[in-house]
This record gives sequence, C-alpha cells and structure tokens, in this order.
Amino acid sequence: MRNLFKILLLAAVVALASSCLKQSESITPIAEVRTLAQLQRESMMNTALLAAGNNELSAAANASLETNTADPTIFYLNLKYNIVNMDVYDTASIPNSFEQIGNSFLKVFAKIFLKLTGSRTVNIGNVDLPIPDLNLDFSIVKSFKVTKVFVEYNKAYDASTGNKASFSFVNTFDLSRVSGVNPLLISYKKAKNNCLLKCLSFDIVDGDIFNLIKASKSIPLKPFLTIGSLPAVTELKLDGQIDLQIGLKLPF
Repeated sequence: MRNLFKILLLAAVVALASSCLKQSESITPIAEVRTLAQLQRESMMNTALLAAGNNELSAAANASLETNTADPTIFYLNLKYNIVNMDVYDTASIPNSFEQIGNSFLKVFAKIFLKLTGSRTVNIGNVDLPIPDLNLDFSIVKSFKVTKVFVEYNKAYDASTGNKASFSFVNTFDLSRVSGVNPLLISYKKAKNNCLLKCLSFDIVDGDIFNLIKASKSIPLKPFLTIGSLPAVTELKLDGQIDLQIGLKLPF
C-alpha cells in the first residue's frame, strides 16, 4: 500500500512538472527580439535625425545607412527625396533639413524651364538655390553630396495631354557653381536620354555642396541651356527625385 502511494505521488509530481514545462513553452515575448547590429543601426539612424534638427523624414523620403570601411567613425545617410507634381511656388514647411535642401534643388530646375522664351541658346542668368535656415550640427555632419537628380513629366498630366509632354526640346543642360576650380555640378545631353524624352536624368559631375551649404543662405548657380524649339506642352507639371549622401561622424 505504501509503495502504491509513492508511485501515485511520483506520477503526480511528473505530471505537474510536465504541465509547467508546457506552459513555459507557450510564453510569447512582449517585444520583438532584436540583434545588437539592429540596435546599433537604430542608434545610428537616430543620430542622423538628430543632426537634421531631430525631425523624422516625411513620407516623401526614405533613407538607408552605409558604413565607411576606410573610417569606422563615419557613416553615410543615403536619402531619396521625391516631389510629385511639384509646385514651384509652394512654400509649405518641411521639417527635415535634409529634405528642405532637396526640395529647393528640384524646384530650381522647374523655375529655369519657366524662363524659356525662344529656340536658341538660353541666357537665363544666374539663379539662386535658397538654403533654408538649417538646424544642422556640423560637428556631426561632415559631408553633403548630391548623387542623383531626376525630373519627369507627371504621368497623369502627360496622359491628359494625349502623351504629348516631352523634353525633346532640350538639347543640353548644364548647371554650375558661379565660381570655383571645378564649377560644373550636373550635366545633361539629349543624345544620352534613355526614357523616350519623358524625363531628364542628369550626370553628376561634382555633387559636393558641403562647403556651399555651410557658408551661405543661398548658392548662386549658373545654368547653361540649349534648346531646339519651344516645348509642345507649355504647362509645367513635373515629378522629381533627388538622392543625397550625408556623411556623419559618430559621437560614440
């Protein structure tokens, strides 16, 4: 009888332990498990946003991070900023300083095309690229480059014209700094167009504008534009994309 009691007690202990074990296996973590690399990357992104006035990116932009193998204390924020159906007169506030620069840059192109008046080499004169009142920490921000500039006719607008909107009237387009040893920033040649003349994709000759944005509230630029005719569609409805690379020095 005593042996039977011991057997029953042992069976109860085993059953209880098995029940506890099953319960522990069903516990769901209250937060997503993240690796040390993911946490470090999140910290780096927060540092980048802090350098831009502690403002998160808008829905019009997305960013990625890239480390510098030559200098592990530097990383790069690669920012893609888009404008859809840009309004050159829109002065809506953009909280992120990096995006503000991209916005200003793209609108300069639209304003240049508004000045077209005839079939010839166009002497537009200097244009100013306004630099917003930046809230940048230059102890963190160490470089600033334009890596891509792209504009195209808004697709919905193009469809409304019977697909007549075209950049075929543009033969060449250069945009340069007013001064400097290597003033040319970007360049376009019609012969290299690969989007059926619906867009302008520029070659970046020297997109480094770091010293310019540090030194001034506006950057004087010299456009040089040759056209073969006036545009068939005169209303300016453009989309645009600019890619920026910002070098940041880690504070830790």
